[in-house]
Amino acid sequence: MIDELFSEFPKLLDVKITDITDHNVLWYLRDYINSGYVRFEAGRKELYRLSILIENYAAKYKVPLLATFETSKRYKYVEDRYMELVKDIPKVWIIGNFNNPSLAPQPPKNAEVISCDGTNLTEIWMVLTKGDKGPFGLVAEDIGDGMFRGFFSISPTIINKAIEITEKSLKTKIDFDHKVVEND
Repeated sequence: MIDELFSEFPKLLDVKITDITDHNVLWYLRDYINSGYVRFEAGRKELYRLSILIENYAAKYKVPLLATFETSKRYKYVEDRYMELVKDIPKVWIIGNFNNPSLAPQPPKNAEVISCDGTNLTEIWMVLTKGDKGPFGLVAEDIGDGMFRGFFSISPTIINKAIEITEKSLKTKIDFDHKVVEND
């Protein structure tokens, strides 16, 4: 997926890789948003913190959230927090490599759980939400040894392309303009 995005938007590769290890300690989500685009190679710790910032934004502003997990074990690590988090979010997509249906989470009705087993998404760490100008968030790919390469972007064009790739891989629709209906 990352290579497909870089192929579609080659200028993204011209941006110098930022060491978010340093920024991660000091930056708030607003700093990432103000940067517009941050390309990185980072470990789990840095992506976990950035993920929480994005998830908290979705909960605070009650906007849709999409999160992917490479394994069932990765989801189990945050499951309790997620079950609490999704209560206040109008629509949530939890996408994971849930190859055993009994291990898939059973979230509230506003959350959709989708297995990405057997797709190109099994190595992807993605946490997206919706801001004033459209969807934004982080998209990263596992490159081994606990490291990921990817980016944070506020560009709706780039993030919508990531969503389109995800929809195509999963043969599903992900609608960040989801409107909450009383009987939804």
